[in-house]
Amino acid sequence: MNTQQIITHPGSAHFDDLTAVSLILAAFPNTEFVIERREPAQAELDNPDIWVVDVGDRFEPEKRKFDHHQSLDCPAGFVLVADYLGFSDNLSVLPWWYFKDSVDRFGPVKSSLIFHAGDDLINRNPVEEWLVDRFAADAQGSLPLLRSFGTNIIEYAAKLKKQVDFWKSARRLVIAGVAAVIGETRQSMGIEEFRRLDNNPPDIVISLDRRSEGWRLYRYDGAPVDFSLLANCPEIEFAHKSGFMAKTRERLPIEILTDLISKAVLTH
Repeated sequence: MNTQQIITHPGSAHFDDLTAVSLILAAFPNTEFVIERREPAQAELDNPDIWVVDVGDRFEPEKRKFDHHQSLDCPAGFVLVADYLGFSDNLSVLPWWYFKDSVDRFGPVKSSLIFHAGDDLINRNPVEEWLVDRFAADAQGSLPLLRSFGTNIIEYAAKLKKQVDFWKSARRLVIAGVAAVIGETRQSMGIEEFRRLDNNPPDIVISLDRRSEGWRLYRYDGAPVDFSLLANCPEIEFAHKSGFMAKTRERLPIEILTDLISKAVLTH
C-alpha cells in the first residue's frame, strides 16, 4: 500500500486542520497516511511528496503546502485543500462552509456577527470540541475516524449540490404576487440552501408529498400566506393550523393548483 506523510501544527487542534486532513484521507482511501503534529523542516517544505497543512507559512499547492496564515485574504486551510482536491464546487453549498472559513480567519465572535449566527458560546459544538481534542491527543489513532468524517462530508455535499441544482432549474411562478417555485420531487433536501444562495428566494415551495400522491405546499416565515385558510377546500387533505403548510389529496394540474394557492394569499 502507498504511504504518504501529513504534517500539521502542534498544540491545540482546530476545525481547520482537522477538516483539511479529513478531506485528504477521504480523497485517497487506498493510501496509508502517517501524520505528525509539529513544525515542518525546510527539507519537508521543499518536498512535494509531503503534505503540510495549516503550518509552514507557504501556500504552494503544487508542492502540497496549504498554510494560509500569511494573509487574512487567503481562505482557511481546509478550503485550500478542498480547492486542490477538486471538491470545492460541491462543498461550498454546505451552509457552514463559509462560516467556518471566517471563524478560522477572523475568530468566532466577529464571524458570529458577520453571519448573524448568534452567541458564540451557545453555538459551540460539543462533538467538534471532542473530535479536535481527540485529534490533538492521538493524531495517528484518530485517522480512521477522520477519514470517515471526510468521506461523509464529501458524499453529503455531492447529494446536496445535486438537489440545490435541481431547485435552481425548477419552474418559477408568481401566485397572487407571491414568488413560488415548484419541483416534482419528494426530496426536501437542498431547498434551504437554494433559498440562501438565491438572489430572489421564493416564499412558497411546492413539491410532491412524501406520504401521498398529492402536492406539499410550504410557506416561509414572513410571506403573506396562510394555508390554514384552505382547510375546508375539497382538494386539501391537510392544512396545518399555523398556516405554514398544506397537502393536496391529488396531484392537481398546475393551473388548478395555483388558483387554489392564491386563496391562501393574504390581501391587505
